[in-house]
Amino acid sequence: MERVEVCVRDGKLVGIVKKGIYGGRYVAFRGIPYAKPPIGELRFKDPVPPEPWSGSRDALKYGNVAVQIDVIQKSKIIGDEDCLYLNVFTTDIKSLKKRPVMVWIHGGGFFFGSGDSTLYGPDYIVKKDVVLVTLNYRLGVLGFLNLYDKVATGNQGLKDVILALHWVQKNISEFGGDSENVTIFGESAGGAIVHYLTLSPLSEGLFHKAISQSGTVTCPWALTELESCSTNKGFLLAKKLGKVTEDPKDVYEFLKMIDAKKLIETQKFLATEEERQQFLLIFTPTLDHESSNPVFPGDLTTLIHRGVKVPYLLGFTNCEGSVLLKSNFYGYITKEALSQVDSDFKLAIYPRVLTTLPKIPITLCQLRSLYFGDENISEKTVPNYINLLSDIFFFRGIMQAADIQMNNDNSGKTYLYQFSYGSETSLMKKILNTDFPGASHCEELCYLFYPDIIKELGLSVPAPDSEDYKMISRLTQMWTDFAKTGNPTPAITDLTPIKWTPLKPAGDVYDYLDIDVKPRMKTFRKGEQRWEWKNT
Repeated sequence: MERVEVCVRDGKLVGIVKKGIYGGRYVAFRGIPYAKPPIGELRFKDPVPPEPWSGSRDALKYGNVAVQIDVIQKSKIIGDEDCLYLNVFTTDIKSLKKRPVMVWIHGGGFFFGSGDSTLYGPDYIVKKDVVLVTLNYRLGVLGFLNLYDKVATGNQGLKDVILALHWVQKNISEFGGDSENVTIFGESAGGAIVHYLTLSPLSEGLFHKAISQSGTVTCPWALTELESCSTNKGFLLAKKLGKVTEDPKDVYEFLKMIDAKKLIETQKFLATEEERQQFLLIFTPTLDHESSNPVFPGDLTTLIHRGVKVPYLLGFTNCEGSVLLKSNFYGYITKEALSQVDSDFKLAIYPRVLTTLPKIPITLCQLRSLYFGDENISEKTVPNYINLLSDIFFFRGIMQAADIQMNNDNSGKTYLYQFSYGSETSLMKKILNTDFPGASHCEELCYLFYPDIIKELGLSVPAPDSEDYKMISRLTQMWTDFAKTGNPTPAITDLTPIKWTPLKPAGDVYDYLDIDVKPRMKTFRKGEQRWEWKNT
């Protein structure tokens, strides 16, 4: 095993040379602490920088993942509170020319996931002459408890990511990375975190470009509104564990003493049956005005409408919602559940969306007619239901973010995409066990990252002469070109045969790249899209 040493601000690290899955070699430094373990008095608090160490520290293995429910074996709790680690990958730490840096922020609904190679192996991206950083952040109640009091002000997980970006600024040059050319990118909840960071003064200057895949602040699941004691999930969690009080300090002191795995195990019981049917997320980012160092000072709507000031790339897959009804992630919708939604259509609509319907204006009855016509909600109309969920959870919010970019004079160039490559041999289809046509939520990920989990599933990576392999090459080329130059198609080549043009300011069409076997520039016309809820 060939070892490589680097010296960062906190001490010496020993990494390892790895063979890439398609040949070549790269250097991996894994399990690097970017913060003190958030345990004891630091639980529910802002992260603090790590203690330096003496001697050499092994960076050969990934650090602990955050405490979470194992999404494969749903009854099992995995991970550790001591989870604030990041990983750095590069093909050459001694490069004379500093390389662009890409920092990956994983998704998982703010309650599961990690930056390790289970899903996010570096093998594909690192070949493209960039330095890749992946990381963990606190999840669930441990990452997002907000008691609307200075004892627990929320957004701990967001502040973890911000501290990791500070670490990158201080240390990435030791790995051959350019601290003045950093791109943050993420998918789903990770895409929303990317969008949050582009808006927050706390992360200003820590990155220079941003990519949000299938998630923005404007998606209805990305923020929990201000809650009263009776609806605040922190107070409800304490109550579920035996502490009934309306004093946030009592709740904080009580939850601080409970075993971390017990907290995570109990939080899954906080959602009502109705909330479960609406795929409600329990602990998410919130307004944190009680913090002495808030992620969101002032009004969030104002921050959102200022727009993203750096070059921004965002988009979605063409069949996002199938992951909610037709995969082993959320399960496969039953006849009984469909019948329940048929008799109470409100169950199909996310709570935050329900409250906005009068402003659109559209009634539940009109909305149902728009998607289902005179048909019942049944196995026959599952594709219609998937369209509805795609629109509610993803398309409407992401297009709202695109619209804000188009109408904001100070915005950076913004590139919009739809990922439509619905390959039957897609590794993510096999991991999710979904056979629904089209590209589901997170399906593009297996073309950006090598998912190590495929070994356990007895699968192998695409053959170099396959369409899937070509998509790996194309997607990693465009994403890394964007990271290098702020333009995803700086040159017309076999891989990128078409120029991806940015959104035009204040137009009545949205130009986007349809990413498929043959990529094409297409347009969405304002006022004519299904998700605009105007055809009533």
